[in-house]
Order: sequence, then structure tokens, then C-alpha cells
Amino acid sequence: MSASYKYKLKPSLSETFRGIIWKIETDDSNTIVAVETRDVSERITYFSAFDYTSGKCLFKEITVEEGWFWSLDRVVDGMVFLHSYVNESNPEHKGIIAIDKAGDMAWQQYHKTLHDVTDKGILVYNPKIQPKLLELISPATGDLISAPAAPSFSVTRNILLPEILEETSSIKHLLPESIIGPAFYLSFGDKEILVFHTDKEKKICQQLVVYQHGNIVLEDILAEDIQKLNPEAFFIQNSHLFYIRNNKQEFVSYLV
Repeated sequence: MSASYKYKLKPSLSETFRGIIWKIETDDSNTIVAVETRDVSERITYFSAFDYTSGKCLFKEITVEEGWFWSLDRVVDGMVFLHSYVNESNPEHKGIIAIDKAGDMAWQQYHKTLHDVTDKGILVYNPKIQPKLLELISPATGDLISAPAAPSFSVTRNILLPEILEETSSIKHLLPESIIGPAFYLSFGDKEILVFHTDKEKKICQQLVVYQHGNIVLEDILAEDIQKLNPEAFFIQNSHLFYIRNNKQEFVSYLV
């Protein structure tokens, strides 16, 4: 590794939240990322959205009525969609709330469920009606486009996930000796991205390292003094690296 290598990655987005990061969704048609966070002690769910290329905050830590029972579903054409559940003990989704870029509720349908995102609109159905009848509605307004739904194609999600390597001899030169568990590895362009856990004095630490031509361009600690290995690592979309750090309370992205 060259000691004189000066190029380092700089974050395009870095946000800290009051609760634990629960879920992240990106918009397949533009550069919006939405984050669901939860304050378990207060039973409050918060929703936030950002432009990850400019770092602009669209809205942060807003709530909805009975928010603990709502969760982040998808982000479509700049609209953030939430779903609720049939009941607390039933994980089946029910209800749709659409939030616009200003953080305002654009529309809601409590008796419909979001099924899929297509090139023509979003597919929804009424979970009480069997067999399932899909309807096509507008993401912007919730207005009906066709019922039953006209032919359409699911939107392809261009998200890259790391490979989980239980056997790490092929990348041994990139890893510390104190590694425990598998390594999460992805080769992207001229960069190699790794997340791994280390054990020092019985304290587990989760770390991320990005190499470019054998030189480290980014090092970060995702979690310290944890009791078990974290299953989450990172993902890439639109040439941006996304991951969670600070014990699941901070979300960052880097252009890679």
C-alpha cells in the first residue's frame, strides 16, 4: 500500500437519527433514498427522505397517525409509500400512505395493499377479496388507471449486493488477522469493497474498507462492542455505496 496515496472517498450523504435504522428503500427512477427509523422505547416510527447525490434533506423524522403500526414499503417517482398490517400478529400488509417530497401526505387508501411497482403505475389489491384482483393506480394521486390491471412490467431494481464469503483465502491479503465470521465482498469498477468483523479482547467490531488499486480509499467502523455478528453490510445503486454505521443510527452514502 502506498503511503503517499492521497485520494480518499468523500460522503455524498451522512445523516444521524434519534432511533434505530429499521429499513432503507431507494427510488428506482431517480436519486431519492428513504429511511425508516424506530424509537423502540417510545414506540414511535419516523420516516425520512434525501437526495443522495446532493445530500439534500427532503424531509426528516416525520410521523403518521398510529405510526408504530406503519412501515416503509417502496419509493416510486419521488413518492414514499408506507404500509400497515392486517393486525399486530399478522404480517400481511394492509393500507397505503403516499408521502410526497415535501413530507406531506399526498393520498391514502386503508383498504388496499401495494403489490408491485410497474412501468405503468403501481399494482394494488384489496386483501379481503379472493381471488386476488390486481388494480393499476397512479403513484402520484392514487387514482385508478385500470381494473383489472392492464399488462405491465415490474420495475427492475438495479441494486448490487456483496457476496458473502465464508472461505476468505482469496482475499486474505485485504483482511486483518483478527477477522471472525464471513467477509462481505464486492468488486465494483476499479474498487474492492469489504465488510468484516474482528474480535479484539472479546469485543466484536464491524468494519468497512474500500480499496482502489490496492490502496485504501475509505475505512470506517460500522459498529463497536457488539454481542453478535451483524448480517447487514452494504449495497450499491447508481454508483453510490450505502451503509449504516454508529450502531445503526447513522446512514451514509459515497459516490464510488
